[in-house]
Amino acid sequence: MPIVGICSGKGGVGKTTISANLSVTLSLFGKVVVVDGDVILPNLHTIFALEPSVTLQDVLEDKVSLKDAVYALKIGDFSIDILPSRSEDIAMDKFIEIVYSLRDVYDFVVLDIAAGLNKYAVMPMMTCDKVYIVVNPEETSIVDACKVKKVIDKMDVKFDGVVINRYKGEKWAVAMVEKRIGNIAGIIRESKAIKRGWEEGFIVTAVKPEAKVSEEFYVLARRVAGENVYPKPYGKIKYILRW
Repeated sequence: MPIVGICSGKGGVGKTTISANLSVTLSLFGKVVVVDGDVILPNLHTIFALEPSVTLQDVLEDKVSLKDAVYALKIGDFSIDILPSRSEDIAMDKFIEIVYSLRDVYDFVVLDIAAGLNKYAVMPMMTCDKVYIVVNPEETSIVDACKVKKVIDKMDVKFDGVVINRYKGEKWAVAMVEKRIGNIAGIIRESKAIKRGWEEGFIVTAVKPEAKVSEEFYVLARRVAGENVYPKPYGKIKYILRW
């Protein structure tokens, strides 16, 4: 079953938000585990309001078994598992083995990969069956994403598209992404509900599945699950009317 990588050229674009909400929505299509592959600046546990006592690092150090570090969560009508991390500069030698072990158990393994192109980002990318690059509708974000795409192209990994996050109708950004990087796999709007989720500790796609932003995550999840779907870019007026 696929190992799905969510990466970005720079931090702060909402990559972890995408990983968390995509994973919840993807659970409609099968059994999902989401892994915090960022061992330096992990944030995945925060968005799930989880305070883990055991993490990926404990598995990497052979202190616990893999199953002891995986947490089963029930969020509304959704069930999802999470393998969290803590901030620690640690050898990643066993990371690939751990991720492949998860692939034997789950329908989808979603990796929230560290931003950029350091060793903590590149190794997780190498384990993936397909990857998605998250950008904001800003030229600097798109330029950094181009660098990530060039590295991906040198790996035996399928690039399945760009996810434009915090979209407010900037069709120019869609055109730039398609010209410089490749196809668009998802368009996720700027959303007050997402911001409240971070502040109050809830996952929007689980708590507010009827929200417009949740609908956009559903389209992305269908794409990740293998359906031949493409998001339709919309302008600023439609963004405002569909708030």
